[in-house]
Amino acid sequence: MTIGALRFSREDPNAWRVPVLGLFVAAVIVAIAILAGGSAARALNGLGGLVWIASGILLGLSVPAAPRHTAGWIAAVLCGIVLAGFIRPGTVGEATVAFAIAGVVVVFAAGDRSGVWALLAPAIYLPVHLLIGIGRALSQGGAMRADPPPTAAVVPLTMLLAATAGGAIAASMVRRIRAG
Repeated sequence: MTIGALRFSREDPNAWRVPVLGLFVAAVIVAIAILAGGSAARALNGLGGLVWIASGILLGLSVPAAPRHTAGWIAAVLCGIVLAGFIRPGTVGEATVAFAIAGVVVVFAAGDRSGVWALLAPAIYLPVHLLIGIGRALSQGGAMRADPPPTAAVVPLTMLLAATAGGAIAASMVRRIRAG
């Protein structure tokens, strides 16, 4: 599949690099928003969320082909739902462990040799997290959570780095298993 001038395609082995960069840029924008606070934070947080979601969609369209892509997608979606709905990693330690495990699970499920599939878990996490937050706010009459702690600024970046590390480890193992 090709998207206009952007040329995102599974056939292009490097097409995934732009959306991955977008996820990391979004994590930095969200970190700045958390540190800034106030009305600037609302604008930056919204921008970061939009960049994250757009990058996640483009990543989904451009991840390298994998032997078990359906299993990989199922694992990525389930990991995103479990992380957002049940585990809800809010600290650096929780995010590191949870997203590293999710990255490993997705890469093994897909049989991905590149490790890029691991980033689908955090890419899917944010939209699910937002839907849950909106649902909770609506069910509680518009009540929103209090300001996040300052350490929350590094959590989005931690999620991406942990998934990347877990995916790289799993991809290395997949390559060794396939080599013999």
